[in-house]
Amino acid sequence: QFDDFDNVQELDLNKDWCIEWLPAVAQTGSIWFALPDLKECELIKEDWKGSRYRDAAQFTTIEAVTRHYTADQDYKKPWGASLANGVSGLFAGNNVLGDTNALDELEGSPDIHLICQPGNGGPVEDWVNCEILHKNAPESTATVIVNGALDKVRDGYYPGIFFPELAATVDRFYKPFESIFYLRPLSDKGCYGWVFRVYPEPWQVVLQTTTKNKQDKLVVENTLVYTSETRPSFKTALEKMLQGTPVAK
Repeated sequence: QFDDFDNVQELDLNKDWCIEWLPAVAQTGSIWFALPDLKECELIKEDWKGSRYRDAAQFTTIEAVTRHYTADQDYKKPWGASLANGVSGLFAGNNVLGDTNALDELEGSPDIHLICQPGNGGPVEDWVNCEILHKNAPESTATVIVNGALDKVRDGYYPGIFFPELAATVDRFYKPFESIFYLRPLSDKGCYGWVFRVYPEPWQVVLQTTTKNKQDKLVVENTLVYTSETRPSFKTALEKMLQGTPVAK
């Protein structure tokens, strides 16, 4: 349950999770499903060919959506992008960086931007471009980010002195974000648990323990040890998990 995944495996899982939800989410409004880059957009269309999923959203990229709204003026090009494009040009016809035909046409604006794993494992400019595309879209368009490593961004993993644009974006855009579904593992001093939240319910800290049943098989037990209307700090969550005092029902 606490296995480590590399960034590619994480992105693949996040993409598939988003795709599986597209038909249900599409019942609430139109969706632009934005992936980190062109190659990912191409690959996911190869992996998911069914019309039930493909017709549920416009498949695109963070770059394409940002350029759509800003006419290329405000898009933040990742460091090294020109070099990558130059290398790709040496392999003309091989679509090393992805096939632009994989991009669906964008017109107007959707009800929902569904953005899959920006920045984490890719360029930090992805996070900046998410703010740009959101602020240039109509106020009626919601932006939903799936596993964008926002804790890492908000908690200062990228020092502002080296990433000033990102730091400014975090203060303006990411700190006020509302967590719709949140699940973070906790581990300390041999104890395990979770920080958990489903909007609009309170935040919860859950202690996870194991016992043996009558058949001598391990059984996992989840005990609610803390609730809060605001997100607890990582330190507070660990303290409550280690105390292990069940919340009165």
